Amino acid sequence: MQISIKLVSAISGFNWGYSLSNLPVQIIEQYIQNTNKQEITAVILSTLEVAICVGSAFGCMATPLYVNKLGLTNSLRVLFLIFTFINIITMIPVHWIYLVIVRFISGIMTSSISSLSPLLVAEILAPHDREQTIMMFTICLNIGVLVAYLMHLFVSFDYNFWFMSFALPIIYSIVALYFLQTVNKVQKQQRAQHLSNHSDDLITVQAAQIDNDMMPESSIQFITSGAEETSNTFQKRVETAPESSFNQKLTRSQFIRIVYVTVSLGMMQMFSGVDAIIVYASEIFGSLFSSSRAGIYGSLILGTFNVFYSYVAAPFAEQQPRRRMLMIGVLGVSFFHFLNAFLYKIHAPTIYVLISLLLLFLFYILGPEPIVFMFFSEMFPQKYKIQLNGLGYTVNWISSIVSVFIFDFFVGGREQYVYVIFGTLTFTLGVSGTLLAPETFHKSLAEIELQIRSWTKKQRRIKEKKNVKVNMNDFKVEGKA
Repeated sequence: MQISIKLVSAISGFNWGYSLSNLPVQIIEQYIQNTNKQEITAVILSTLEVAICVGSAFGCMATPLYVNKLGLTNSLRVLFLIFTFINIITMIPVHWIYLVIVRFISGIMTSSISSLSPLLVAEILAPHDREQTIMMFTICLNIGVLVAYLMHLFVSFDYNFWFMSFALPIIYSIVALYFLQTVNKVQKQQRAQHLSNHSDDLITVQAAQIDNDMMPESSIQFITSGAEETSNTFQKRVETAPESSFNQKLTRSQFIRIVYVTVSLGMMQMFSGVDAIIVYASEIFGSLFSSSRAGIYGSLILGTFNVFYSYVAAPFAEQQPRRRMLMIGVLGVSFFHFLNAFLYKIHAPTIYVLISLLLLFLFYILGPEPIVFMFFSEMFPQKYKIQLNGLGYTVNWISSIVSVFIFDFFVGGREQYVYVIFGTLTFTLGVSGTLLAPETFHKSLAEIELQIRSWTKKQRRIKEKKNVKVNMNDFKVEGKA
């Protein structure tokens, strides 16, 4: 079952990257020429480019409406089934407005799949397996982008085969449906076993508490030590369980803080400008090579380095604290945005811009890309999990849409301004969100939630300690007097 979940997660990540990049400008031009016999306009191009992003934002907002009723596994099965059908009808050339509609629906399916699969991973897999699986999700996302570029290269030899760009999603969606069927069969047994184990833990805790009232202090210490040998967090859960109920609402300050972290990190990831750069990669690198496929070659270079960076970043993301890696990534991305602004200001050769963008993507993959996905799969309290996850990815996709329009507005001689905007937003949102986020590294979902529910308590304890110190100082002064 674990293998099936990991494969579904990998396919979800691959689908996200591929679907975002499998409709370049050249394919749009060929589609319109075959169906409408008219030249492409800026309005048509922008509408088709952002249709999938608008659908993605809508899809993330809608997930809470059905996930609580269907469950994660069944929801993913329905989404992959609809996504398969949508790609089949996308290959039928009708009209550019028809293409906008099917891309919008495809975006709904894509974003819903990519936002729900990490939750399924976090719900079932242990912390270490969870980290590896989410990192593989990120790697496959970048592989999906690269494969989309390779598909574009293949189709560029004869754009009459544009429909091949939508044939591949049909294949991997069917594979995902097969593995989800396997997960569905085993999941009921695992949940039953999980409930049984949870009941045993409660009985053990109650027995230990009863014995604690009857046994001497030395025996109590022995029981505590034995429990810690079995689980490092056993005693912590026993002590905090009476104080924190996961069915209770968060305090106002706790809720505001987790919402701010969700919104700020969701915005930061997309206002890093990565999606906009991917969408317009063929235009950015169009002058890099003296070839009609110069833009494709530049995109392939970018996609290849991203996949390589994903493998380089994997050990760091899996072995280092989340907030540390995210802060490093945010600072690196911000720096290279400002460097890009300077390069465009002095009209530096395109090769320098390419090198700077490659380094920008390195820091993006070290922090903002994988760590935000990990946070969104881990940090939400159980009571708010589906709603906050939907909020995070909705903000994420809306920010992606805005970033693409901002980039499009400044392309053509004013690129330095867009990189200043992206750098400023990345730094401001990224640093504040990172400082306020909970640390989830190597922690169970229960431990993460206890950490979030203790935010207010920690502040109170700090105030109490300060008050105690003040009182002690007053006591010393009175004693001297």
